[in-house]
Amino acid sequence: MEQIADVLALMQQQLQLLQQQQKDTSDNFMRMLEKIEARSAEQLPIVVKDKHTVFDSLYRHFEKFTYDADNGRTFDGWYKRFKDVFDNDCGDLDDKKKTRTRQPAGRRLSSALTWDEAIATLERLFGSAKTLFRRRFEWFKIQYEHQDFNAYETLVRTRCTDAKLDCIDFDGLQCLVYVAGFQGANRTRLLRKLDQAEKLSIKDFTAEYQLIKS
Repeated sequence: MEQIADVLALMQQQLQLLQQQQKDTSDNFMRMLEKIEARSAEQLPIVVKDKHTVFDSLYRHFEKFTYDADNGRTFDGWYKRFKDVFDNDCGDLDDKKKTRTRQPAGRRLSSALTWDEAIATLERLFGSAKTLFRRRFEWFKIQYEHQDFNAYETLVRTRCTDAKLDCIDFDGLQCLVYVAGFQGANRTRLLRKLDQAEKLSIKDFTAEYQLIKS
């Protein structure tokens, strides 16, 4: 019991030390911000922005989000397209107004939600239900089907965003090529394997194919 008490006392001391370090870091950061703001006030003219004007301008700028999972129109892809605008141009808007700029067509979110809560809710409701691997495979198999060129461009951009190609690794590319080489029932079986997990290796598919043939 004495040993447990000693350990608890030591943990309490470490926690207090960590809290003090966090407070010191926070205080230093706030002092730095105050200095930066003071310098900015001396060097730059004060510009007063009309929040209503900012909101109206941004609201007209955004393309209305319409959910269509079958054609890759998910909230994830839409938000990524406009994230820089939200981060850089919506700073003067309160959470209620920012939330209104990206309400899905036909849906209303509670005005009591914070900005982060609203984003999380929309990603849950209107995100892709497909696994990342499945989305990447569908991107890999895109074909031009004589549609309007602008529509085809939008399809490619949307599928690329949905597939998160900026973070694909070598194993992921190998698996895509591996599955694409099969046809018919064999490919269908491997695609079902894709839907069971986010992280797979080419060895997983070889093992699955051996099960098919056994």
